[in-house]
Amino acid sequence: MLIHSAVFQNLLTGETQKMIQGLYTATQGMTSHVKRQDQIANNLANINTTGFKQSGSFTKAYQKYLTNDQNQVFANREIKTDEVYIDYRQGITKQTNNPLDFFIEGDGFFKIMTTDGVRYSRNGNFSLNPDGLVVTSDGSKVMGTEGYIRVEPDLPITVSASGEFIQKGESKGVLNLVDFPKPYEFLRSGNSRFRPSVPGQPELRAQQYTLRQGYLEGSNVDMIRNMVNMISAHRNYEADQKALHAQDETLQKAVNEVGRVG
Repeated sequence: MLIHSAVFQNLLTGETQKMIQGLYTATQGMTSHVKRQDQIANNLANINTTGFKQSGSFTKAYQKYLTNDQNQVFANREIKTDEVYIDYRQGITKQTNNPLDFFIEGDGFFKIMTTDGVRYSRNGNFSLNPDGLVVTSDGSKVMGTEGYIRVEPDLPITVSASGEFIQKGESKGVLNLVDFPKPYEFLRSGNSRFRPSVPGQPELRAQQYTLRQGYLEGSNVDMIRNMVNMISAHRNYEADQKALHAQDETLQKAVNEVGRVG
């Protein structure tokens, strides 16, 4: 039997309206947990990536109040990922004994010229190209304080704690180690590189650092913490999923019972 229009209108009020809101809220929660799992998975996938900085997220629930006097079903309540942040804490130290591997102990970033423009990184795994220029693993040029750094490929290289390249007692250039006002406002740019989120952000000469030759900075991913967070996000997702099914079954029962009464 068809539900009378007046009965159907009553269906969308009171407890039934709360059930519809429950469906919406549970769905929002599941979406938020999926995004959190993706972010954690990316951390774990880069646990062995040189210079990688793990990320985290904040999730908050809030409600926008409508200005009209209608009893809206969803009332614009939302549960969403409010912010994804990058953890810039220093990663572990890995000794390589490679004269072109560098670890920045303290603040600062290497300045790299890529095909997409200038980028900044804590990954100091460098090498020499055929022209003797210091480059990254993908061939991007590492910038010095006075342009690119060129050395003699067949001669031993000594690099000071301040980043000066020396061969046979002669200076070949100084690494341009830069820093930015804190808190950092960066966007990821692939290959453990960053770019400022705000164009024209002031670039500063790094001060509080010591450059260590023959070392690399490993990822700062905390594996145990990320695994615990992954399990937590999965369980919360399952809880929201069960809540969604429960609300759906209750709503179906309410609709069917109202239909029979009508």
